[in-house]
Amino acid sequence: MTFPRALALATAFCMSALPAAAQSQLDRMQVVSERANTLMNEAMIIEIPALAGNMPDPTWDDPMRTAYACILDGYVAASSTGAVDSMLDEMEALLEDATADSILNGDMAEDAMLPEGVDEAQAQAILMNCGLMELMMTRMAESGAMGVMMQQSQ
Repeated sequence: MTFPRALALATAFCMSALPAAAQSQLDRMQVVSERANTLMNEAMIIEIPALAGNMPDPTWDDPMRTAYACILDGYVAASSTGAVDSMLDEMEALLEDATADSILNGDMAEDAMLPEGVDEAQAQAILMNCGLMELMMTRMAESGAMGVMMQQSQ
């Protein structure tokens, strides 16, 4: 798996769903994002064993929470609250039985990772405007994962 593909998958999973008992879309997004990022870390380590011990912590901090709140606001503005809830429901179902291997095998339906009415170009613009891509790149650099992946690509 190439780094751009891994980052794209991690980003897509970060836009996913969570337990219905969670109090809000943001709380749901956090639970699913942390689960998806954990799986993505495991998948990347399968592909590049040297990443073990160098992956960013999938746990949200305040900057991550702020970025995801911005993303959800952008998704709702571009679609609807119901469309975002449906996206979260679909992602919850997809991640329920997901494994690192299922991610590597491409078994995840990437079209379910966006709310109805939001296309990939809109989603990328929202992610960029909300600072998620920069934040993820920073976390990858700080954890050492970026350096390991750069060494592996040489």
